[in-house]
Amino acid sequence: MEIVRHKILIPAETAKLSELRQYLSDLCAEENIPAKTTRRMVLAIDEALANVIEHACLKENNKEIELSLEIGDDKIVAEICDRGIPFDPSPHSEGPDRRSYPRRGFGLYLIHMIVDRITYERTSDGQNVLTLTKRIE
Repeated sequence: MEIVRHKILIPAETAKLSELRQYLSDLCAEENIPAKTTRRMVLAIDEALANVIEHACLKENNKEIELSLEIGDDKIVAEICDRGIPFDPSPHSEGPDRRSYPRRGFGLYLIHMIVDRITYERTSDGQNVLTLTKRIE
């Protein structure tokens, strides 16, 4: 299989996430990604984007989030770029605070449970780059 790459600009609005989830699911189906892998990766991407939208405090002139998706033979790599406040989610793999259940606090935990690798970089020009990698099951 040839590596397939897609770049998507997402408005920083939670209302747009439903459309994106469907788009990503359709994209993975076109590439014959197993449904289980698709569901999990779409959930991880959705949770990461929801966190950016809610917590990154994106400014008026930087209200878009860039998602680059790369689908290969054995893995899916999602790179999420924004210009909000820095936050490195990679070391936050502990379970959620049970006192917040059922409303909040499960996003980072879910992402860590789903993906095989998380990396974060804050670039010199002020961009957050979060990379989520999942092996195709």
